[in-house]
Amino acid sequence: MYDILVPMLLAFVSHPLSPGDRPAFLFPVGCTIGRSCLIQKLVDHDPGPARRDFRCGTLTTDGHDGTDIRLRTMADMRAGYVVVAAAAGRVLRTRDGEPDISVDERPSLDGKDAGNAVVIDHGDGWETQYSHLRRGSVGVRPGQAVAAGQAIGLIGLSGNTEFPHLHFSVRHRGATIDPFAAGGPTADCDAQPGPGGLWAPATTFMLTYRPTAVIAAGLASDVPPAAVVRRDPAPTLRNAHSPLILWVDALGIQPGDRQEFSIAGPDGNILHSQSSPVATGGLSWFAYSGKRAPAPGWPKGRYVGRYKVQRGSATIVSTEISANLY
Repeated sequence: MYDILVPMLLAFVSHPLSPGDRPAFLFPVGCTIGRSCLIQKLVDHDPGPARRDFRCGTLTTDGHDGTDIRLRTMADMRAGYVVVAAAAGRVLRTRDGEPDISVDERPSLDGKDAGNAVVIDHGDGWETQYSHLRRGSVGVRPGQAVAAGQAIGLIGLSGNTEFPHLHFSVRHRGATIDPFAAGGPTADCDAQPGPGGLWAPATTFMLTYRPTAVIAAGLASDVPPAAVVRRDPAPTLRNAHSPLILWVDALGIQPGDRQEFSIAGPDGNILHSQSSPVATGGLSWFAYSGKRAPAPGWPKGRYVGRYKVQRGSATIVSTEISANLY
């Protein structure tokens, strides 16, 4: 599946780098950040056991060496989101044939943490790696020249991963480079990607830093599993005498945030609401709230669930989801 930005990406064609040149990378997935995909993790800039992304936030894990671009659901993975070469170059290595299953279901990775993957040489010591591709989707071979924006595979769930995503890594002469901050974190930690980064101008505008986001949400009669691979398909509203539950899968929720749930009935009246502080939070956050059905049952019609998170006086993320009860 191509998102709306791919025609623009494919129109940008570059050549392998000459000595001393810096790359200008295209976004490596045909999706739109915040709509059809999200950035789950960034490169870790902390040299010790703590974690710190290029904006001095915590959108990373200890030692993480790439940018994770994730899909929202397993259905999105099956639909197919294309992975493209971020710059022109020559394919060094590929692997295909690894299954698309969660690492929790694998007895051993046998050193194949990247799953199905492609490594591209861009010249002057620059390389990019595209990991966790979908089995059977790798469409290039070692030694093949590729243009910037050329399709090389699809986002998958292979290797050391629990959700469908692309792990995009950049290396220069073997050292990990953060494409958002090639020279290290910005001094004030507030600057948007700019001259210090390695993204092409056509890509930078879509990469606004989003440390908190809703991945997926739904209305259901049962609490779904937190793991995306076990939430496939997600439960729905069952019948008039079953509970109403609003569930949310989010990232970057912090301790002290206040989350608010509400569910409105077909007449617009609020049937359930809950507001509570977050005690733990985390890079991955799953939460839900709901209400048992009254004795007569819920009326048929359209139900609307709303979720928002406040940090201090600011609403940092919100979403609305609806479902019909027949």
